[in-house]
Amino acid sequence: MLIAQYFYKPSLWLLLLIACFHQPVNAKHIIAVAELSGLFQHAANNEEQGVYHALLTKALEDTELNKKYIIEIMPMKRAKLEFLKDRVACYAPGEDTFDGSEGIALPNNILHSTPYNKALIKVVSNSPERIISNLGHIDDNDIVSIVRGVPSSRELDRIKEKAKIVIEVNSEMESLQLLLLGRVDLILAFYPDITFAYKELNINSHLPYSDSYSPVEINDNIICHPRYKKDFDKINKKIAEYLQNGEMKILLNDYFMRS
Repeated sequence: MLIAQYFYKPSLWLLLLIACFHQPVNAKHIIAVAELSGLFQHAANNEEQGVYHALLTKALEDTELNKKYIIEIMPMKRAKLEFLKDRVACYAPGEDTFDGSEGIALPNNILHSTPYNKALIKVVSNSPERIISNLGHIDDNDIVSIVRGVPSSRELDRIKEKAKIVIEVNSEMESLQLLLLGRVDLILAFYPDITFAYKELNINSHLPYSDSYSPVEINDNIICHPRYKKDFDKINKKIAEYLQNGEMKILLNDYFMRS
């Protein structure tokens, strides 16, 4: 009698039904990627695109891991936080984008892929007569712009300390436009990100900078938590394969900086 009363309570059946519908069915693991123009970005129709997005999409398809994983583009701060809190399987473009306290918080046992590209800062001027190839070429009356939140270094800090004014902007597009309008003397441009700004402004020739001087240089890769090692190894193998057979250069096109 007690059993019959237990199972005929309508409220109990309702709770059981809700519990069943809330169980994830074949939920895909998330690869959180930082929103970066030209690399990982949302198009006007909210379609996800960018050369890094195309690279990871291809790696997932070639390994048939697209059945288990989904790429989600997020603001960089959120994407890194999701990875640190272990709420996503992987993160790109890698551990070098974690600065200061974020870097300290990264687990020691994370999996690091082969770098698929380099990212570096170039000191760009609007005059072919002014090529910045060392700290000594920065004047104490220079007005400089840089995108806020980019990875730093001691050399980059020295440039900021020496310049008269440092303006922090929201995008490489904004920084490039300030230089073209003559409102700043130099920009600390992050490559390959700024390539997108040149394309959007229909500027074919990049403004002058020194090939030999980069105040910041980092590797772009994908990092994952250890429990995904089996799948991570498959993705990493594909990245190495694309680098070896030349597909990486084709996939990344103008954004390829690794060589």
